[in-house]
Formats: sequence, structure tokens, C-alpha cells
Amino acid sequence: MFKRVKNWSANHLRSLVALALIGATFSLTSCFDDDDVNQIPQGAYVLIYQGSPDAPLLDVYANQNKVNDYPLDYTEGISYSPFYTGNRLFKFTTTNSLSSLLEKNFTLKIDSVYSLFLVNKVDQLDAVMVQDNWEDPNADEAQLRLVNLSPDAGNVELELSEMENSLVEDLEFGMASDFESLAPKVYNLTVKSKSSGETLVTASNIELLGNRVYTLILRGLEESSSQDDKLDLQLITNYINY
Repeated sequence: MFKRVKNWSANHLRSLVALALIGATFSLTSCFDDDDVNQIPQGAYVLIYQGSPDAPLLDVYANQNKVNDYPLDYTEGISYSPFYTGNRLFKFTTTNSLSSLLEKNFTLKIDSVYSLFLVNKVDQLDAVMVQDNWEDPNADEAQLRLVNLSPDAGNVELELSEMENSLVEDLEFGMASDFESLAPKVYNLTVKSKSSGETLVTASNIELLGNRVYTLILRGLEESSSQDDKLDLQLITNYINY
């Protein structure tokens, strides 16, 4: 269960930026837009992430309003942006086409924060929205969750070095774990199959900083041999408590 978000201040909402993505080698890159929010309207904030490994370049609409300025490719996203509240129809189309690959309704609540993940292969395309609820981090802690966007990896668990128990024990495809508090330090990350115990993917020497909230995304295909859509990990920064 996700906790309810209460009393988001304008300062909090200005900090809702996806700052950095981490690729296969976990070297920092910058792929999400990073524009500051000058005036905070009463609305909801939504981050959109393209996790469908074989989808074409996409345009995204909320009702009739186009959301993205540039075509959205696999592993790319749109940082937290303000949306009108209420029932919103999200439509995903091939770039410069009006024909929908997927249309799905979501209800957005005032002063709430969400992540919208496009999931699965294009012939079974779907979108999953989760409410993003975290406690304000401080200099002595980071917060981390796992999102499972791999269609063929099955249920997974996440282990971190120097931790006796798994941070995430049994996460289904299309699901997000709760944000968990961690000591700021350098970790080795291991994602394993819950059913077989087999190691699926690892990442070494990943530094999690204090005052930050992160999402670790498992994406791609376990059975793929292509570098373009192989099983991999990607880290985004949801929030910095300045």
C-alpha cells in the first residue's frame, strides 16, 4: 500500500525533476527534461517513462493536449509536469500519427504525484500509473524503490550489498515497490529471479546520496541478446530535498 501524500509545498513541487538516468554501465547521463516550475498551479504532477522495448518513437497526449516536445524513445521519459486533475485520457501514438497504439484513462487527484510507465511489447502495450509517496529525505538517508518493467523476467527480488535481507522480496511485472530508506553510500545491486534464485542483472559501485529519492527500473527482455533491449537497470532521481 502507498501512503497518502499530504501538504505538498511549492518548494517540494519545484524539486520534482527526474535528473539523471543510469544505463548499463551506470555512468550518469541526463535524459529527462529539467525545467523548473515557476508557478505551481493546483493540479497533479506526473512523470512519464517509456518502458516498451519494441515500441516506435511515440507522442503522448492527455485528452487532446500533446505532452511531449520531442519523440519519446525507449528508456526515455518526461519529468514531473503539471496536469489538470480528474479523469484524464492518456493516448500514445506513433510520432506524427493520430492513430492510437494505446488509450487509457487515469484519475488524477489534486496535489498528488504520479509516475506513468508504458509497459510490455507493442503488441500487448499497456500503461501503469502509481502514486509516488515518499517521506522527506534528509542528509542522512536516501530512499529507493524498484519498478519491474521486464515482460519476461517474472517476479524479482532486489539485493543490496551490506544488507542482510533483500530490499525488495517479490515484485511482479508492472508493479512498483514502496520507497525504502537507506544509508547514503556506495552499493552493489543484484536483481534475482524469485522463482529460480538466478541472478538476472547486477550493477556495481552505485552511489546513493542523501536528501534524494530514487527509482530503480528493471527494463528490457531477459531472453534478448540485443544490446538495444536486453535486460538492464536504470536509475532515475525523483526528488532532491534542497
